Amino acid sequence: MRWLGRFGTPAASSSPPSSLLVSVRTKMGLPARRKARGHLTGEHVSVHKGRSMEFDDLRHYVRGDDVKDVDWKASARTGSILLKRYVAVRKHHLVAVVDTGRSMAARAAGGEPKRDLAVMAAGVLGSIAVQHGDLVGLVGGDAGGIIRAPLRESNVHLELLLRRVHTRIDLGGAPSDLAAVLRAVHRSTNRQLILLVVTDDAPFSAELEELVRRLRVQHEILWLTIEDTVLTDLELASRDLVDVVGGTHLPAALREDGALLADYAANRRARADHRTARLGQLRVAQAAIGREADVVPAVLGLLDRTRRAN
Repeated sequence: MRWLGRFGTPAASSSPPSSLLVSVRTKMGLPARRKARGHLTGEHVSVHKGRSMEFDDLRHYVRGDDVKDVDWKASARTGSILLKRYVAVRKHHLVAVVDTGRSMAARAAGGEPKRDLAVMAAGVLGSIAVQHGDLVGLVGGDAGGIIRAPLRESNVHLELLLRRVHTRIDLGGAPSDLAAVLRAVHRSTNRQLILLVVTDDAPFSAELEELVRRLRVQHEILWLTIEDTVLTDLELASRDLVDVVGGTHLPAALREDGALLADYAANRRARADHRTARLGQLRVAQAAIGREADVVPAVLGLLDRTRRAN
């Protein structure tokens, strides 16, 4: 269950700051933004024969080369036939795949709204992409439907993308349906993508496993789990809680039952262990976070692991 303090302010009711992107970059801090510059280098620049986008240097002619690439002035100066060599710049395509279901309007393990952590994660990914000249897009949704933002590289586009996520996650929204979101990703593109899946601490079902298996054939997948509020948290000891999905109330007195708490803790560990094991077998980089301070290290760590694996 995803629990929220019954008498607290609902997480999804607060107004967003004037600029979500500025807020994300402020929280990232300058050192983290500098560190992020190197996390997408290396895989998308290659030197090749023929004409392309950017001149790199000269090399000697080899039989079979296209004579249109001959640099006649340089050849005349040196007495050898020289060809222009170019650099082909292939942009990364990064897509934030965000679960926007009602459960994401609950509190995370650290007490902050899961919605804010999801926006932060998408913002960190998008900031890295835009800073590096790459493209970032969005596929999100729930049982109420799918939301999308195309692949673009501007800060204005990224701000609109983050606002779509922030607005969609609401206590009055539809239940989560991550399987539908992953199916939408699978149907939507033939190009290779880097997918950052942001979802809550829900069971990793056989259906999700099969969808991830299919996506993993073509795409790089980074999986970020936002952990649920821990019911044994001392700060919640005297508070009645309500399940944001079903509306069921959990009185504080009921959480004093030792056997119930033991079952809850065991179930929580088993669910996390199962997800970790299944994603590990699928070779999907994964991390779990419970507070905003975890977001930047988690996203950078996932990108770094993917870069090293490649």
